[in-house]
Amino acid sequence: MYTLTVTNHFWRPVVVNNSAGASFTVPLNGSGHPPGPLGDATISVPGLGEMMVHDIGDRQIGGFSKATWGVLVAYQGEEAVFRYEGGGQLTVTFNDLGQAELTSNGGFSRISLGGLILPGE
Repeated sequence: MYTLTVTNHFWRPVVVNNSAGASFTVPLNGSGHPPGPLGDATISVPGLGEMMVHDIGDRQIGGFSKATWGVLVAYQGEEAVFRYEGGGQLTVTFNDLGQAELTSNGGFSRISLGGLILPGE
């Protein structure tokens, strides 16, 4: 499992919802994290959409790292995979423009997942 920390420098509060039903708001210049290890979460950024953070376990979906555990991060049509060993620590920092800056104790790869899968693919 991994932990998630969200820091907000965007001019509007962001809302984090996790798969366990917990929700919290991160105000301007604030920081917070769901208690305990995380499975899945969404982070709502007013006017810019929603970020999805999805625990993919040991499934490989692309990228250079062959670390055992992975998390898919998707925001504004872009995807990245965060891979780690042991306890992962993922930090998402929204800057003043609402861009998400990702940092961690593991590795990141930018990937591209098509929204459609056609027969034979």
